[in-house]
Parts: sequence; C-alpha cells; structure tokens
Amino acid sequence: MKKYNNVLIFIFSLISVCFFVKDINIGANDRLLSDISIILVFFLPRIFSKIFKFKISDNLELTYIIFMIFAHFIGSIVNLYNTTWWYDLFMHFASGVATAILALVILNWFNIYKKEKKVFNFLYMIMFVLLVASLWEFLEFGADTFLGMNVQHNIDTGVKDTMEDMLIASLGCIIVSIVYLKTNIIDKIVNKIK
Repeated sequence: MKKYNNVLIFIFSLISVCFFVKDINIGANDRLLSDISIILVFFLPRIFSKIFKFKISDNLELTYIIFMIFAHFIGSIVNLYNTTWWYDLFMHFASGVATAILALVILNWFNIYKKEKKVFNFLYMIMFVLLVASLWEFLEFGADTFLGMNVQHNIDTGVKDTMEDMLIASLGCIIVSIVYLKTNIIDKIVNKIK
C-alpha cells in the first residue's frame, strides 16, 4: 500500500511541477504557490507522524492523498473551484464527511473510542468538524488578509462563501453522524483506516 501512496504522490507532484512551469511561462504568478504547495501538502501526514511520533496507517494516508488530489490538485491547480460552481460546495461536503470519520479515528488512536458511547461520539464528531472547518476558514482569511488573495470571495460575496462552506461541511458531518448512529458502517471504516 505504501508503494501505491508513493506512486500517487510522485505522479501528482510531477504534474503539479508541470503546471508550475506552465504558469510561470504564461505569467500566472497568482497560481504558483498553489501549483507547488501540493508537494508539501502530500507529505504533511508523514511530517506530523515524525514530529508527534505516532503511526499513520497506509490506508489513512491513501485516503488523505486521494482527498488532496480532489481538493488541492483538481480544485486549485486544475482550477475547478473557479470554473465549476458546485465543486467548492462538493469538496466542503466531502471534507465534513472525511473529518467526521477522522474524528473517530483519532479517538481510536488514543484508545478512547467506544462504539457503545454513540451520543458522545456523535457530539465529538460534530464539534471536531466545526473546529476543523473554523480553522480552515481562519487560514483562508489569513491568506486573504496577509497575502492579498481572495480565497473566501469576500470581495464578491461578503461572508456568504465562508458560511456556505461551514454549513456544507456541517451537513456532511451530520449525515455521517446519522449513519453512524443507525448502522455499523462507520465503525467498519474507522477500524479499516485506523
């Protein structure tokens, strides 16, 4: 599995470098950071694993890599966020789903995940997703404020984009939480990617 992860990282990093070179040649300097930053983004789980000294499973890393391909590569580098109106909403929904499951995986890492404590797990998933969604919007606000970007689209939408992003992420979490409360599917996923 690690080999597949490395192949995906290599292929999409190489393609991103090609986009970087293309954007330099056409003078699209506003896209350069997005083009090249994916290489660092792909390695974040390994960096955090080394810093905090914990093991990230190959399945979890693969899930992260696939999510980053859709969110960062297809969304930012291929530029679907700006060319397809629904793609940003779709990715925030998917992030809500993925982050809700990640919340339970984190509980499992610390050996405090108990599938019988469904109410606690339900509330924890919702709070964790809201925390991550808020931190993400803070990062976007920082990029807008300090780097002169407009990732929150505050120029044309005010706070509408930020609120839509957080609401859609929350909706994804709520759907996962309901599935969690009603079935064992989420338990199986958590144990698989642990």
